[in-house]
Amino acid sequence: MASLRALHAFSLLARHGRASIAAEKLGVSPSALSHLMRKLESELGATLVNRDGRGLTLTDEGQRLALSLGDAFDRIEEAVDSFKRRGRTELRISTVSTFATRWLIPRLPDFQAEQPDVELLLSTSTRMVDLDRENYDCAIRLGTGNWPSVESHLLWREHLAVAMAPGLVSGKDPSDPAVLESLPLLHSSARRSDWTEWLETAGIAHPDINSGTVLQSRDLAIQAAIAGMGAIVIDRRFVSQELDAGHLVSPDWTVRELETGYWFVRSPVRTLTRPVAAFRDWLQGSASA
Repeated sequence: MASLRALHAFSLLARHGRASIAAEKLGVSPSALSHLMRKLESELGATLVNRDGRGLTLTDEGQRLALSLGDAFDRIEEAVDSFKRRGRTELRISTVSTFATRWLIPRLPDFQAEQPDVELLLSTSTRMVDLDRENYDCAIRLGTGNWPSVESHLLWREHLAVAMAPGLVSGKDPSDPAVLESLPLLHSSARRSDWTEWLETAGIAHPDINSGTVLQSRDLAIQAAIAGMGAIVIDRRFVSQELDAGHLVSPDWTVRELETGYWFVRSPVRTLTRPVAAFRDWLQGSASA
């Protein structure tokens, strides 16, 4: 009987077409891969690969063997992976990017420590997923919470506060919001009205509200603020680590409370499983901490 390892090596070579890639996938050197090919050819009594100085390519007999093997090794790997994950429960979560990168992911190790048998599958999207039809157990949504046909639990209402690199207020009166008049204002392309709302609430007229850079996301706007490119308005929860580390400062100025907030949502027609309930309760506890 042919060596399974040699057959696996052959299937990888047939799939990827390059000995270097097949060797890397198998975790061996290219010379070891070549040795396995010679061993397989000896066991089967057939020439499976061409050796013409341009690498290893399949002969006609090699192509016939590749067709016969099909996806057998893929199915073996899937079966082994499924066996390894026995007893683990998947939790499929859809969320928005800023919430995921700036708040959720830094705290997820705490949830995993509490629920070690739950395997998290996290996806970010700018659209509103259909929890009845799509393969998600729950979601985090940004809005006012009045979505039809979903069970909603408020995590927190948004607010807008000013933050900037410490160097931008160095030598200035940090208690006077008028220092903003000399600073460029950073914007997220999806949140262009945030600065307008904050300035109106604070009663400040900036000489050029469009003076700063427009970034694709709030995460990029935060990075630009850290780099000293200008000031941002942001929910302080999303920059708590940067504020604690001193990379950003948030003066004690006006905080604009918004009607929108972040909500845990799920479909009420689906069974409330233990992982979903545990994640909901953990989220609510973490958000209020």
